[in-house]
Amino acid sequence: MADAFDFDVIVIGSGFGGSVTTCRLAEKGYHVALLERGRQYGMHEFPRRMDEMKSRLFWDPDDGYYGFMEFRTYPASDAFSVCASGLGGGSLIYANVLMEMPAAFFAGWPGGITRETLNPFYARGLEMLEAAPYPYETNPYYRDTPKTEAFRAASDAVKDDPDAIEPHRFLFPNLAIRFKGDFPGHQTLNQQGVVQSSCIKCGECDVGCNVHAKNTLDLNYIARARNQALLGPDGKAAEVRTGALVKEISPLESGGYAVTYVNPLNQSEKTTIRAQNVVVSAGCVGTNALLLKMRKYKKLNHLSPMLGKKWCGNGDLEGTVLFSDREHPLNNGPVITAAVQHRFKDYPDGFGHGLVLQEAGIPNFIAWFIAGRLPSIGFFYKLFVVPFSALWNLIRRVFTKRARSQINPGNYIASLMDQDSYLRKTMVLLGMGRDRSDGEVTLNDDDEPIIRWRMDHSRLHYDRVRREMEKMAHALGGKFMENPISYMDKIIAVHPLGGCVMADTAEGGVVDTRGEVFGHPGLFVVDASVLPTSVGPNPSLTITALAEYFASKWPKKGA
Repeated sequence: MADAFDFDVIVIGSGFGGSVTTCRLAEKGYHVALLERGRQYGMHEFPRRMDEMKSRLFWDPDDGYYGFMEFRTYPASDAFSVCASGLGGGSLIYANVLMEMPAAFFAGWPGGITRETLNPFYARGLEMLEAAPYPYETNPYYRDTPKTEAFRAASDAVKDDPDAIEPHRFLFPNLAIRFKGDFPGHQTLNQQGVVQSSCIKCGECDVGCNVHAKNTLDLNYIARARNQALLGPDGKAAEVRTGALVKEISPLESGGYAVTYVNPLNQSEKTTIRAQNVVVSAGCVGTNALLLKMRKYKKLNHLSPMLGKKWCGNGDLEGTVLFSDREHPLNNGPVITAAVQHRFKDYPDGFGHGLVLQEAGIPNFIAWFIAGRLPSIGFFYKLFVVPFSALWNLIRRVFTKRARSQINPGNYIASLMDQDSYLRKTMVLLGMGRDRSDGEVTLNDDDEPIIRWRMDHSRLHYDRVRREMEKMAHALGGKFMENPISYMDKIIAVHPLGGCVMADTAEGGVVDTRGEVFGHPGLFVVDASVLPTSVGPNPSLTITALAEYFASKWPKKGA
């Protein structure tokens, strides 16, 4: 029946799970189709002009928006979520940090998977992503990043609390950013032969890197998967289809699956393709939503009752330091350059706890926007005084000999522009860590995913994050302000995990330790939704390593 199939494997989604799977299976000779609902972004194709940002930033096809960022709110939950749309998935909008999951946090993972199990796959991921720490101490251009120095000085100044079981540690984590080159913006070829630029410290990592200094998945794993010359005679180049929003997965009577997708720009335009194997890698929210719909409409009837359960947000929390006693512009450097890692006493039931704090920057154009929208008191003063002073100088020049012979209006314009001192004394702190996986993804009446999660069982984590942020703020000589929504017990989950978790049996989870869905042979899930617990640090590298591990279990085609 092999002739009935269009492909050996269909991969749905191009984030860290889907891109790794596509690349490694293509290397093994499988004919792979990679389906991505969004578009591919070339160099300088991310929106920046005002009209473009309004129409091309956000993803909401029902309202005619086809951008690369999807925000979801859930009234019955304490969580919001942020997802990506575009070739490369979440790598287009994440903050580049690649940190391994601490060994202790693997306790309770199924199949005996430990940090030692994943170590070689962490290494493979770091090599493919060409990761490197921020070269703060070796390159003068990157040394000029005041927020990095201020963050390190604050880390050195804070003291550990009695519940810490080891000293906190400042580090420069691996980043998926290209720092190679003789000057900022220097273009060179990466390991896959793709042109990239060295980082220019513009801070646009989270809104699409227009100079391709960010090592997004389309520039490495996917680029390799599409290039027959790189795959060699034993490989087979993958076929990548963008603008492919998957609506249905249906088992075929003779085995294998049919996948139907639509063009988001014209959803009456449907295409169905067939393969022996299907890998769902649509991200935590997307994968759960798709499989829940397939169960609801009787397409996949043997999914585990655990589908949608054991969701968490990886403990995400944002805080802000205001009125610091030093200047550390947020718009100088990549979004994140450094981290402080903490390890604390376990939860009362023995669940391990730790957290990570990171400084966060913003793009230059957003700094301009904030300074313009939130002018300081001094701005209003100068708005009156500077034009009056210019007028008075002009009068003196005309009627007296004491006036300066020349007047440079640029001085006055510059004086009016320089009103961001309060912004230069602001620092954004990002916290994440070990919250509890007790949330659930369900569908509402319109088949839209709903996350149901409460902060209560993870309050120990959030209390500790707030405490450590307050200590950092004090060390910076500033005032700590929580994200306003946290006062309503709300979080923004930029690292949603779980819902299709790995387990040893269908009673404990949705997939086995190869990523194969219980009850549906040939159907796999490879993305953040399979993680059985929160990770602690940024989860992207752990998702990558787990995808590498799953792919290693596939034999070469024909073997």
